[in-house]
Amino acid sequence: MQTPIEDTLPDVDGDVDPTELAEIVDELTQMNSDDWSTFVTSTSVTEVRVEFSFSAPQEQAAQSLAEDLRSEAGYEVGVKEPQDELDDWGVSGLTPGVSVTEAGLQQWVERLAAYGVDHDGCVLDGWAAVLD
Repeated sequence: MQTPIEDTLPDVDGDVDPTELAEIVDELTQMNSDDWSTFVTSTSVTEVRVEFSFSAPQEQAAQSLAEDLRSEAGYEVGVKEPQDELDDWGVSGLTPGVSVTEAGLQQWVERLAAYGVDHDGCVLDGWAAVLD
């Protein structure tokens, strides 16, 4: 049995401002192309991996976030340098195979967004289901 996606990340740290977190999650929910319906329409999928990306204010924040997501969550994660002076540092990654419920997905998005905020203000830019 696959690990539930929400169990791959710790609970939201009490140091994260709940108002800021709610704003990030609300904006992400409105802008993201995938949502729970992506999983519902793919009932034949037995293993789900979810890719995600963050913008980071500086290299140190990007590297710290990437390292912690690798070591603490077991995610595959990479860091991307800005392409020009107007770009942010980027962090992108992929979860291991997980099981996903609607409530679990919502909880994971909130936890992932909080994880970024807790790493020097990295902002979760989006996520997408990878359905094999």
